[in-house]
Amino acid sequence: MKRAVIPLSATLAAVAASTLVAAPAAHAAPAVQVVDMFGRTVNDYGVKLVDWQGYIANPYVELTVRPPQGVPYPVTVDLKAEGTSRLMMDLPSRLTATGATKTLTFASASDQKTFKLAIHSKRGPGADEQYTLRLTTRAADNSSSQQTMPIRVQQDEKTAIEPSIPITFDYRYDTVTGYFSDPAFRTAAEEAVKDWFRFFDMQPFDTVAAGAETDHLPGNDWQNEITVTNNTAYNGMYVFFRGIQSPYSTGYPSANGKYHTRNGQQVPGPIHRSTAMIFEYDEANKKLFTSLADEDWYKTDIQGSVLDVYGLVMHEYGHAVAYHSDWAGMNKYVSTGGADDQEVIDYQGRAVPLDGSYHIPGDQPYWDRISGQNGGWTHVFPTRRWMPTKLSLLIAENAGWKLNRDLTPFLKPAIVTTSLPQATAGQAYQQTLAAKGGVPFYDWRVTGGALPAGLTLDRFTGTIGGTPTAAAGTYSFTVELRDYDKTSTPVTRTFQLTVGGGTPAPGNLARSATASASYTSSWESVAAVNDGVEPPSSDDTVNPRWGCWPQTGQQWVDLTWPSAQTLSKAEVYFFDDDQGIDMPASWKLQYWNGSAYVDVPGAGAYTLNKDQYNSVAFTPTGTTRLRVLLTGNGSSSVGLLEVKAYGS
Repeated sequence: MKRAVIPLSATLAAVAASTLVAAPAAHAAPAVQVVDMFGRTVNDYGVKLVDWQGYIANPYVELTVRPPQGVPYPVTVDLKAEGTSRLMMDLPSRLTATGATKTLTFASASDQKTFKLAIHSKRGPGADEQYTLRLTTRAADNSSSQQTMPIRVQQDEKTAIEPSIPITFDYRYDTVTGYFSDPAFRTAAEEAVKDWFRFFDMQPFDTVAAGAETDHLPGNDWQNEITVTNNTAYNGMYVFFRGIQSPYSTGYPSANGKYHTRNGQQVPGPIHRSTAMIFEYDEANKKLFTSLADEDWYKTDIQGSVLDVYGLVMHEYGHAVAYHSDWAGMNKYVSTGGADDQEVIDYQGRAVPLDGSYHIPGDQPYWDRISGQNGGWTHVFPTRRWMPTKLSLLIAENAGWKLNRDLTPFLKPAIVTTSLPQATAGQAYQQTLAAKGGVPFYDWRVTGGALPAGLTLDRFTGTIGGTPTAAAGTYSFTVELRDYDKTSTPVTRTFQLTVGGGTPAPGNLARSATASASYTSSWESVAAVNDGVEPPSSDDTVNPRWGCWPQTGQQWVDLTWPSAQTLSKAEVYFFDDDQGIDMPASWKLQYWNGSAYVDVPGAGAYTLNKDQYNSVAFTPTGTTRLRVLLTGNGSSSVGLLEVKAYGS
């Protein structure tokens, strides 16, 4: 599925700095210092979390709190991640409807404490989010103070991701308990199954005729088993659902792999395409929880009195889809203790065996190392819902599946920007380097050469900014990118930045115009098209931009001036992430003649180039409005990063 990867809004980069608010006490305690794994003090910038594509356990960030100096000890710092129930901190901590809370106690000024912060995944597409981390410090003399800093959440899924193969659900044999007759129960169970296949990169198989695939379903205590077959033809996966009263829930495949073919040819695997999900629960002592609402997840309870339908099906259907002895590849994985799966070893830092029931071990060395979650009973964070982790998906490939490596959880860190526009001595310069992959609370550093005098690199945002004071010439420097994964290898890129000292280029009149558009996605900004920020590439994941997803067809962006301007040239930089926002099929410039938009006269060729400005000169024309008219390719939306307009 295509999806549009949306960067953090520029408004997030301009959030208010951390504040210190004195409580009504005799005097306020000094501020604490919060430091991240790179040694950066994050009090002012805050922290950044990522909500990965699909529905997968998200990475956490680990932060160190350094207590204030010059106050009587012991000192306590109450942490609260505010704004959504999806925020969570490592145990011991508490979940609430409005966020997570945790208390740290310091015995002396030299004491330091760490805590972990994460966010539970949000189902489906959405915009980037911003919340607040509040720290309340209390000293032994009852003096207190509060500090706040932003929590930015990058939402990686902007277009809903669906399984790449169709899934057929069969409820005919849910005759023992009838659990699946409840629509909410059924929806939660189906989503749990789909959440496995959302990560696989597969194509439909040959069609299995109705009645051709044989499976079996148990009754209570696995007595009175019945033989069943598919009642409809299918070319993807087939899932039987059945509820029983005892003794346990589980999932399993039909152990034949007979129909794992495409175009009549057996595909390596084999992939068992008929599967069963058996659901059981203690009706007397547990309450079923069927909600898929993002803000309700914290109400679930894996070990207590609330049984989460989604979480249980996700966990148990994992046996049907991969974690079962009937999968030959998984059987081999168990026999070697995972020693042959180098990718899993590289990710987790060790081989990850499966136990006798084909589970990832529940002890801490085998918790997913960047999310802290596990398919068992305990996690780094409060245990509320079983969900897929990157580790569990990597192991699942041993059954014969292929993961979609284009999804962001599987992308390695990379610097996307390849070149920098020229700077002019004495003129303000701003250019933000773009990156993708890894865990994107990035750290940017210059590790070789030097920026031209007057320019600096922001470690948090990757923005090169300032006013060059250096002499005209070309300056070479190497930038290092580190992502928030302790085992990642830093990546570097060397740039050349030319500082010119000649006559400045003609003024960009677009900066004084007001931008409007036919349609703007809720997470985008039409004001981005004339904000003066130079794009690093058409796939700009950092700076603000305009896009019209999910609208297709012909779209437009207008620049409107308060008084008439004489225009003779325009430059357009297209936004194209190849994931829902693509290059237009064609485009042109129009101007307002007082009663209608008409094509600009004498226009040159309208080029369609990525990663650069597309320039069009035309006969000088007086107008108060200039329109960029874009015609899409029929299936994708269009977007713009920057539009410039010049006079004669």
